[in-house]
This record gives sequence, structure tokens and C-alpha cells, in this order.
Amino acid sequence: MEWQPDEQGLQQVLQLLKDSQSPDTATQRAVQEKLEQLNQFPDFNNYLIFVLTSLKSEDEPTRSLSGLILKNNVKAHYQNFPPNVADFIKRECLNNIGDPSPLIRATIGGLTYLHKHIACMMLL
Repeated sequence: MEWQPDEQGLQQVLQLLKDSQSPDTATQRAVQEKLEQLNQFPDFNNYLIFVLTSLKSEDEPTRSLSGLILKNNVKAHYQNFPPNVADFIKRECLNNIGDPSPLIRATIGGLTYLHKHIACMMLL
């Protein structure tokens, strides 16, 4: 069965993504703290890829930001991702590489490249 987000969790992630676009320093600090907390849960990365690839009703900057946060998580924590999370991210990237939005395609392309690069490095 394919992973599906919890609606309440999804709304929290979307609000965090919206808040992260605020110019207010205090809001940015609070977002950073929340991101650090959420990174303790591998499932958080599923929410990020879901926003990037499946929530076409969201604005492109929010979707792209989700992908950029995920890219940073892949760089920093990929070795700790459970196999089902890594597989879900890879599958979603490959299934959505042809997104109509150039911004989203570029974000997914960057994630796909990084995912392959890290996977190759781990084989060495």
C-alpha cells in the first residue's frame, strides 16, 4: 500500500512551509527549531516529497521549498533513512520528473541527482 499523509500532519507541514517564507527573524528561528524537531521523524521526509510531487494545488514556491528542505535532509541524513522512505522518495521523483512546472522539474531533478550520487557513494 502506497504511503498516504495524515491530514493533520500535512496541514502542519504546509503551515511550516508557509511560515518559512516569512521575512520575520523570530518566525524564521521558530521554523528552524521546528524543522530540527521534525527531522527526528523519518516520516517527515515523506510529507515533504508528497507536497513537492502530489499537491499540485499548492503554489510552486511552497512545493519547491518542500523539495529544497528535503534535499538538505537527504544530504544530511540519508544514511539514517529507513529503506521504505528512501524508496518512496526515489519513486516519487522518478514518477514526477516531467512535472509541467519548470521550477518543480528542476527541484525534482536536483533531488534525483543527489539521491543517485549519495547511493553511489554509499557503495564505495
